[in-house]
Amino acid sequence: MNAHAEYQELTDQQKLIDMRQELEGGFQTVIRHYQAGILHRPEKIRQAVRDNDAERVSMESHSMKSVCRQVGLMNMGEMAARLETIGNAGDLSGAEELIERLIASSVTANHELTRFCTGMELPKPFFSRAAHDE
Repeated sequence: MNAHAEYQELTDQQKLIDMRQELEGGFQTVIRHYQAGILHRPEKIRQAVRDNDAERVSMESHSMKSVCRQVGLMNMGEMAARLETIGNAGDLSGAEELIERLIASSVTANHELTRFCTGMELPKPFFSRAAHDE
């Protein structure tokens, strides 16, 4: 895996390309709605863990999983699916570390979605080797 792909969250750009063609002028509005969920839902999951509310962890994680997969954020969708499973099992131990990864990924994903919507090339994260090889 190259260093850029290691930190890239937007793993299925075709989903966004298809969505942009289908929605035409409303695409950016829809993406802004998705971005809001991607940025704020991980904090809701974190609070549910702090409240020891496994049912809410499951519900919020399920919503996060759906949002992520709809816009091509497959890695984040997988993290959310694991959190949903943790919530369904009722044992929230180990959830906090996964949530922290999800929160960090949401920042990267938000940036990548913005870049995609504005037609700019996806960024090379400053901490990736590829960003320093040029």
